[in-house]
Amino acid sequence: MAINPAIPGGFVKNVLGYCDKISVLPGEPIALKLSSYTPGPAQVSVVHLISGDDRPHGTGFIEKIIEASLGDSIDVPFQSLALGSYGFVPSMPELSEGHLNVLVYPTLPREEPQTLVNMAGVKLYVAEHGFGVASSDADLFIEVSVQSHRWYEVALEFGHPVTLKIKKLSSGSAEKLRIWTIIDDVALGIGAGDWIFAASEAAKECFNGRLEAPSILTDGETIARWDFSLGIDSQVMKDLSEHGRDGLLFQTPTRAVRGASWDGTHQNYQDAPAQYAAIHFHEDDLTDASWKDVVGWSVPQHLRSGQYAFKVTQADSEEYVPFFVRAPKNQRGSGIAYLVPSATYLAYANIRLAFSGGLLGPTRIVDANQAFLSVHEDVGFSLYEHHADGSGVHFSSRLRPVLNFRPKTGTWAFNADTHITAWLDAIDQDFDVVTDEDLHLEGLDAIEGYRVLITGSHPEYYSTPMRNALLEWLEQSGRLMYLGGNGFYWRIAFCPENPAIIEVRRAEDGTRAWISNPGEYYQQFDGQYGGLWRRLGGAPNELVGIGFAAQGFDGGSYYKVREGSRDPRAAFIVAGIDQTEIWGDFGVQGGGAAGEEIDRWDESLGSPLHALILATSEDHNVGMLRVKEEFHMMHPLTKDSKVRADMAFFETPSGGAVFSVGSISYTGSLSHNNYDNVIETLTRNVLKRFNDAMPFDYPLDE
Repeated sequence: MAINPAIPGGFVKNVLGYCDKISVLPGEPIALKLSSYTPGPAQVSVVHLISGDDRPHGTGFIEKIIEASLGDSIDVPFQSLALGSYGFVPSMPELSEGHLNVLVYPTLPREEPQTLVNMAGVKLYVAEHGFGVASSDADLFIEVSVQSHRWYEVALEFGHPVTLKIKKLSSGSAEKLRIWTIIDDVALGIGAGDWIFAASEAAKECFNGRLEAPSILTDGETIARWDFSLGIDSQVMKDLSEHGRDGLLFQTPTRAVRGASWDGTHQNYQDAPAQYAAIHFHEDDLTDASWKDVVGWSVPQHLRSGQYAFKVTQADSEEYVPFFVRAPKNQRGSGIAYLVPSATYLAYANIRLAFSGGLLGPTRIVDANQAFLSVHEDVGFSLYEHHADGSGVHFSSRLRPVLNFRPKTGTWAFNADTHITAWLDAIDQDFDVVTDEDLHLEGLDAIEGYRVLITGSHPEYYSTPMRNALLEWLEQSGRLMYLGGNGFYWRIAFCPENPAIIEVRRAEDGTRAWISNPGEYYQQFDGQYGGLWRRLGGAPNELVGIGFAAQGFDGGSYYKVREGSRDPRAAFIVAGIDQTEIWGDFGVQGGGAAGEEIDRWDESLGSPLHALILATSEDHNVGMLRVKEEFHMMHPLTKDSKVRADMAFFETPSGGAVFSVGSISYTGSLSHNNYDNVIETLTRNVLKRFNDAMPFDYPLDE
C-alpha cells in the first residue's frame, strides 16, 4: 500500500486526479485519471461548479449536482509520479566493439551517479568526483572533480580493451583544456536492446545537465549520430545516420539552449542551430504523469456550456478536478462567453512560493491542497520556480494533478475566477466558456459569434495566436470586458505535439522569479522571441487600454471617481449609481476592489487617446510597488503617481468597445452586500449594454 507522508495542519489529502482534456463539447468523452495513497473504493460525481470560495467571509461555495454517481463505487488505484526527463531509442543493435562519443554539461553533480547513457545495460555516468562506465563485465572510473556548468567531451572505446577518455573543454582563455584517460584490460560489448539518455530507466538515476552530439561508430560505420540541433520544436531526437534510429524525448526536457560551441555571436537558435545542439535534462521535469483512466464520462448532449468538475470522495479525503464544457459553434445563443485564463492556471500550477514568503507574500496554509503542496514536490512545479539544478522551469502541463486548479483553495487564479461565474449565476446570466487552449488552437473560430467576451481576473499568459484572435475579434465589433489586472503580459507558446504543455522564456525584463540565460530567449515550440508583450510591440495598453503598473499583496484599496465617469459616453456605465466619489472600498479579496496587481492608462505605451478614465485607485499600502521594467536606475521608495489602477472605457472603430478595470481583486468586490453594490451595478450595466447589438459610436475628435 502506498503511504502518503503526513501533511501539516491535520489536513487529509489522499486522492489526486486530472483529466485528459481541459475542455470538451457536448457528446464528447472525457476521462478522469485518479490515484489514491489509500487504494480502494471512492464515490465520483459530476457537479456544475458555480463558486469555489468557501471562506467564511467569501462568496460562499456553490455547486449543483449533474450526476450524483458515476457507478456504485469506483476502485481508485495508487499511481506513481515519475519525475525526470530522458531520451529513449528503441531496439539498438548488438555491438561487440565501437566508439561512443558525447558532450556533457553537468549542472548538479552529486555523490550519487547520474546516468548519461544507458546502452542496454552498459551505463555511462557522471558523479561529483568523476566519470565512469559500469556493466556486469566492466567497471571503470576516472576520478576528477567535476565542475558544474562546464562542458566535457566523454569518449568510450569498448571491445577489448576498454578505454574511457574525458576531456574538459576550455571556457575562455583563463581555463586550460584538460584530458584524463583510463584503460582496463577487459572485454566489454553492448547487447541488443533499448538505449536511454539522461537516465538509467524512467525516473531512475536521472541526469541534471545538457547532452550534445551523441554518436556511436564501429568498424568505421556510423551506427547512430543524433543531432539535437534538428527538430528543436519537437520531442524527437533526430538520427542522421542511414539507419534512421530516431529517439523520443519524455517529460519535455529543454531545447533551444546553448551548446558547447555557442560563442555569443548569435542569440537566436534558428540563425545558428549548430550552436544550440544541446538538450537540458532535469531530474524533476514532469509534463505527463501518464496515469491510466479510472473513470470515463460522456458529456450529455443537452448540458449547457459552463464550468464543471469531477468530485471524488474517499473516506475523509476530497478531490475536485475541474473541466469546461463548450458550446458548439451553431449553439452560441447567449452572445456572451467567459474566456477562461487556463494558460495562467498552468503558469501558476502547484506554485509554492507563497508558502515560503516568496512572490505572493507570506501565506498561511488553510486547506488540504495547500498543505499537500507544501510537502510534495512530486507533482511538479509552476513556471515561477526553479529546478533542482537552479535553472528556471520553462514548461508547465495540465497532464498531472494541479492542486491549486481547484475550488476550496486560495483565492488566486482559478478559485478567484469563480467570483466571476458566481456573479453571472447570481444575476441569472447565461454564458458560454472558452479556454485559452481553445483560443490558441482555433483562433478567431473559437470566439466568432460572441458579442461579448469576459476575461478572468488574471489573463497574464498569452500566445501569439491567442492575441491575434482577440485583435481580429475586436476589429469585427467585439466587446471585451477585461475584469482583471496584469493581463496579456507574457508571450508563451503551446507545444505543437501536445497543447496540454505551455512554455515561457523570461527574457529581458519583467516581474519574474527567474531569468532566461542569455542566448536562450527564443521559444523552442514556435521559434518566437519570448518575454514581455510590452517589449515585443504588443503592450497590453494597445489591446485593452491599460497595462501592468504595480504589484502588492498587503491589502486592497478603492477607486476614486474621475471626470471620465461624467462624460455622456459613460452614462450607461453609471446608470442607477448614486453620486459618490468612492467605488469599491470593500471586497472579499484584499478588502478593496483595487489590489494585488493593477494596471494603468499610459499614452506612451499605446493607450487610446479617446479612452475615458472612469476612476483611478489611490491610497495603496506601501507594499504596492511599481513594476521593475519601468526603472532604469535605482529609485527611492517615495509616493509614486504611477502606482494606480485605472478603470477605462473606449470604443473601437468597428462599433465595438472595451471596458477594463485594471485590478486582480476587482471581481472579489462583486458579491459585497449580497451583490448590491456600486461595483456590481456598473459591471452589470456594462454587460447589458455590451450585449446590445446597437453599435457604439466612435468619437470623431480622437
